[in-house]
Amino acid sequence: MSFMRPEAAEGLRRWREVLIAVLMTALGLHWLLTSFGIFKALGALITILGVVWIVLSVRRARFDRGGGGAGVVTVDEGRVAYFGPETGGTLAIAGLVSIRMVVNDDGSKNWYLLAQDTTPLDIPVNAEGADALFDVFSNLPSLDMKVVQAALDQPLAEDVLLWHVEMRKLH
Repeated sequence: MSFMRPEAAEGLRRWREVLIAVLMTALGLHWLLTSFGIFKALGALITILGVVWIVLSVRRARFDRGGGGAGVVTVDEGRVAYFGPETGGTLAIAGLVSIRMVVNDDGSKNWYLLAQDTTPLDIPVNAEGADALFDVFSNLPSLDMKVVQAALDQPLAEDVLLWHVEMRKLH
């Protein structure tokens, strides 16, 4: 028996990191304003770190689409794996050459990840565990996360190329 509506519990789960960061920042601000000596300096440090954490956790929470979609995504040891009802596979993060946001006929969106020498992955944005792709994408060189977030938030009429690098030559 739950005392919360499922939607409210999901919202708290999605924004829990932001809430923790806000509490940490409030503690640091309290120490900064009411203490002296080492605790005042520690409060200033905690406040600065808390503000940075709030910014990063808000980005991560906005990226999360809540799960419930087809398939499961895992990121482990430099590989992205997707196990869906009809397709699936794995690819090496180091081999990624292209990321697209693909719009399906019904308006739903998929991540289309292409890596060198592997089968591409077509991952629904709301697949279970797809929020782990935030860390993968944020570590790619020259990928603008604001563009990625805009592609997630706005309705798209056509596919969007979010990131691309040239194929690596083997010889």
